[in-house]
Amino acid sequence: MNALSLVRLVLDLPRRRNAASAETTWVSMPDGVRLATTVYRPDGVERAPTVLMRTPYGSTRWRTPMFLFAQLFAEAGLAAVLQDVRGRYASEGSFVPFVNEAADGAATIDWVRDQPWFGGRLGLAGFSYLGYTAWAAQAQRPDAVDAVAVGIGTSDLYASFYPGGAFSLEVALRWAAGVGERESLAERDVDFERAVGFRPIRGADRVAARERTFFRDWLDHPRRDDYWEGFRPRLTKTPATLLVAGWYDFFLGPQLDDYATLLANPEAGPVRLVVGPWTHGRYLKRRRSPRARWFAREAAREMLAFFERHLLEHGDGDGGVGARILPVGEETWQEHASWPPEEAEPLRLHLRSGGKAGGLGGDGRLAAESPGVDEPADVFTADPSDPVPSLGGALIGPGGAVDQRPAEARSDVLVYTGEPLASDLLLAGPVRCELWVASGAPDGDFTAKLVDVSPDGAALNLAEGVTRARWRNGDATPSWLEPDVATRLDIDLWSIAARVRAGHRLRLEIAASSFPRFDRNPNSRDDPSRAEQGLAARQSVYHDAEHPSILTLTRLP
Repeated sequence: MNALSLVRLVLDLPRRRNAASAETTWVSMPDGVRLATTVYRPDGVERAPTVLMRTPYGSTRWRTPMFLFAQLFAEAGLAAVLQDVRGRYASEGSFVPFVNEAADGAATIDWVRDQPWFGGRLGLAGFSYLGYTAWAAQAQRPDAVDAVAVGIGTSDLYASFYPGGAFSLEVALRWAAGVGERESLAERDVDFERAVGFRPIRGADRVAARERTFFRDWLDHPRRDDYWEGFRPRLTKTPATLLVAGWYDFFLGPQLDDYATLLANPEAGPVRLVVGPWTHGRYLKRRRSPRARWFAREAAREMLAFFERHLLEHGDGDGGVGARILPVGEETWQEHASWPPEEAEPLRLHLRSGGKAGGLGGDGRLAAESPGVDEPADVFTADPSDPVPSLGGALIGPGGAVDQRPAEARSDVLVYTGEPLASDLLLAGPVRCELWVASGAPDGDFTAKLVDVSPDGAALNLAEGVTRARWRNGDATPSWLEPDVATRLDIDLWSIAARVRAGHRLRLEIAASSFPRFDRNPNSRDDPSRAEQGLAARQSVYHDAEHPSILTLTRLP
């Protein structure tokens, strides 16, 4: 049994027609650099609609998902073009992430349209970095592309690297080190554990493998500036689009923003959104779940159906829109007209305590009632030398839903827990936290984590966000905290769909770090990427009548 047959069996995909033998060629860019390109053509089809996929991970490596997708597309009657991006694997030139993908993608689109086997309709597809290459090329040739399918990826890289103003250290460092020079490094060849603890983090890339100039470029641009905007494709005139996302994926927030942008754009084609309880490309396995679906299975089925509809024109060309959602804790997919569902409504819960919310044994609680009288603030010490560890969540490494009790046992984690639910609660939409804080330092991070607590005490994370105080106003220059002055912060925990069962409780954790998902804040005016040391700082969270701290969820009636 060959690799494709095995994949088809595992993913429960039907056999369609056999793919023709692949043909490898070179595509010349305007500057003379040649990119290695492999074309898969369906048997017996002289001219076929085509799907283009551009990858930095090796176009001929059979274990890569897009190599297998190319053959599945060919089986369905589509020509598939798989190309190594500039400077990667067999392609010539130097690889600088993101910078050349728009121009090179546009030139490759022009080449595809000139081929005698091109059937007149073109789609772009890819996951993660490949999804970005699809958006970058489409923005350059909007009239030449008939469909775009992007999985676990986004057009907005700044929002992915700096959510809430903090640097996505784990994601950025793992990827920058693992991508290697021309070919990706094996995990055993990257010393991530030693590197992630190295300070200043500008040297962490060298400790992990070797110096990466682009990693240091990311650190040099902590604000949305011309650097990031220079390779941000604009979603203006767009074709039919499929977006596949994961509740525990580090691209989730920006990808849902892409979805909202497309829905609001009168020039955009029909849009379909699919979201499941996945990390970056991995389904969160649930035991004893006969209907559980792997990420690859759902993504393959959705992409095949999408391109059959919009490139082969099988079925209603305007069909397949809306949002297909699998909530965390559910076994059945839901179909909605859009996301969040129109019938969803806000649920506001207030942070309450007697001033002793630190740790699991504290008195913090979540309540529907607002504080009618003054309540003492909860105070803890944020020490950059001993950050709160990231447990699961939106990571490249082991992520997803993980028991949070080891973190909640710390005195520098504030824990607010609601009463047991009388009936199931179906969360479906954005999660936000309005937090009134004060600090003895000029800067600090505040993280918020939504947790589902089962009757046996297990506490599984659902959503997480951060705000770096210096960037709380969204300005290009820092807004420093005044010592011990109450200040409002808004923390975006992105979105979640989850069924919280009757008898379970909702919990909100507030802390000053989640490391290494986010880089350490030195609690000073120093550049976090250059700081070798940090200052322990006294942090306060208010929840009184004048300063109500509120968690806002979105639920279905």
